[in-house]
Amino acid sequence: MRRFASTMILAAGLAVQSCSGAQPAAVDPSTDSGREEAEPEAMAETGDGEPLTESPPLGGEASEVTENPEARSDVVQVNEEGAGECRESKAKLRLFIDRKLVSIEDGRLQAEMDGPICQIMMKITLKDGVTAVEKAFRYAGPQREMRWEPVPRDEIEKIEIRVAAEDGAYESVFLVPWSVRIEHKEVEFDTNQALVRPSEVPSLEDSYAKINVVLEKVKEKQLGKVALFIVGHTDTRGSDEHNMTLSRNRARAIAAWFLKRGLCIPIAYEGFGETALKRMTADEVDAQENRRADYILAVEPPVVTSRGRAPVWQWISQGC
Repeated sequence: MRRFASTMILAAGLAVQSCSGAQPAAVDPSTDSGREEAEPEAMAETGDGEPLTESPPLGGEASEVTENPEARSDVVQVNEEGAGECRESKAKLRLFIDRKLVSIEDGRLQAEMDGPICQIMMKITLKDGVTAVEKAFRYAGPQREMRWEPVPRDEIEKIEIRVAAEDGAYESVFLVPWSVRIEHKEVEFDTNQALVRPSEVPSLEDSYAKINVVLEKVKEKQLGKVALFIVGHTDTRGSDEHNMTLSRNRARAIAAWFLKRGLCIPIAYEGFGETALKRMTADEVDAQENRRADYILAVEPPVVTSRGRAPVWQWISQGC
């Protein structure tokens, strides 16, 4: 048994979607390649081969902040010199984001692009719907780093990166750090057991209602497919191996309850035993606050930093 454990940090991962509005299921990070490609935007063509669709505006023209700049004085708009110049290319319009090179905390990401690019734009939208950053970049080669003034991760709903051609064709990638932690009353289990007792059902019913309230609020935001992640924890009593198994089994029991109750979104669970204590204690300490579960709604699996291990999310449901 180890006597100390690091504090867990939970932060939403980054979901990447195509600009067509597809709603991909959250993915198991153990199979993530670390690099995402935007799906080509489907376009109908005229008999002359010209696209019928045009690029929807991303914050208006590059020189504008919003339609009413005075109403959005908090929007940061920075346009690089040369932004808007068109690049000649016969290649297909493409956009890639290397997820391993995205740092929301530092305000930077790495993008790869190709094609007849005339516009490169970035837009950061906050959870309250306000646009915090709009920025136009110039084409500076197939690989370029994009930087912006950092915005706190927990305030961001989504980040859109878009490249557009002169004829209106475009590619967009959405990075979605959005997540919501559901405040709830902890489910109490019998010692060394992972069965949900009938006495705990009211607590779970309350959590179920809170989850649905959040889902109702965000269903029109087109964030992607929102999933529920159940994260189990224990205190420091017992062996590391025992606590890891116990926390995972309890998280699975809670996840199974939500599935049986009819929660119609993907549901995943994982246990962290005593590797992510809420309150640091010595070994073999009975600490109720460390015997807990986190309920997190997110588009992609939360990034969990604990003592020396990465989560392996188990999917009990992929949604209805």
